Amino acid sequence: KPILDRRRSIRVDEKLPFKIGHEAFEAEANTLNISAHGALCLVEKDIPIMTQIRVSLALPGRGKSKGKTIRLKAAIVRKERQSKDGPFLVALYFSDISVSDREYLQKYIESRLVSN
Repeated sequence: KPILDRRRSIRVDEKLPFKIGHEAFEAEANTLNISAHGALCLVEKDIPIMTQIRVSLALPGRGKSKGKTIRLKAAIVRKERQSKDGPFLVALYFSDISVSDREYLQKYIESRLVSN
């Protein structure tokens, strides 16, 4: 089900594995939902709020189209611990993404709305 983002875009529930990196670390994460401007994800690493990270997000192909890996920068804008020893629920804001990659991501999200 799509979730209306209070900011500017539609979110779609989508579990996508991706990689994040910073000067001091690299980690793997999974999205829970995603929009053209951000994502909610699960991360094992405790990353401080407002940390700028690098994201490598591999979007799967649809039908005959090939998938695409989008590389962008994001800021950690919210973080909650799921349980005492569990992963962190982290909200990302995509702070630096090319226009063409944002458009590709938006079309991917729209295709998921049609297929759900």
